[in-house]
Amino acid sequence: MVSKEDTDKPEYVKSGYLYNLTKSIYWPQNAFNFSVSPFIIGIFGSNTINKALINTLRDKQIQNREWKTELYSSIETIHHCHLLFATEIELSVAKLLISALRDRQILLVADNINSFCEKGGMINLVGNNPNYGYQINLKALNYARLNVSPEFLELATIIE
Repeated sequence: MVSKEDTDKPEYVKSGYLYNLTKSIYWPQNAFNFSVSPFIIGIFGSNTINKALINTLRDKQIQNREWKTELYSSIETIHHCHLLFATEIELSVAKLLISALRDRQILLVADNINSFCEKGGMINLVGNNPNYGYQINLKALNYARLNVSPEFLELATIIE
């Protein structure tokens, strides 16, 4: 069981934000290999959020699918995921991720990386615990053929 003190920690709050984000972004059906394919959340950079993410998502589904997390230590190892959370990495590495994933239907979300959306990233989780917000690059989302709910757009800062 997760304690109240744990759920107040940044990684738990961020996990909640990521889960809520999956309710506002829509992937095309062909982003999944099969109708029973799980929703895959990739973590790139620091894996300190993995335990919190697993606890936050316990007994939940994402996009009416089971889910699993994958940890990636290099860009070359990212084969298939639906959401990739990039955390505790430099902008130079983030730019390499943006370039490598540009033609794939992977929602690339950064953890407070300065200028991430301006450099072509999709969504940047910004702010400090517990008050986070989102920056969003609609052009990058459209390029990946990912759709976003109007309600989410009202909460986000749009970066062009």
